[in-house]
Amino acid sequence: MESGKDKIVEDPISGNELDKKIEQLKEHHEHEKEEKLEKLIIVMIVLSTLKEYYEKSNKVPKV
Repeated sequence: MESGKDKIVEDPISGNELDKKIEQLKEHHEHEKEEKLEKLIIVMIVLSTLKEYYEKSNKVPKV
């Protein structure tokens, strides 16, 4: 009969697989950051354009 010390517990993820998984997570995180930055830039451009349009078109004609 084997004792608890005799059993070798293998890690379900080897070092190489773990490195690959970490790299994938880093890439995914970086991709999310890039998407957020793109959305922020788009929002800034749209808001700036709308503000400029509003300022130019909201003029009261002088009598």
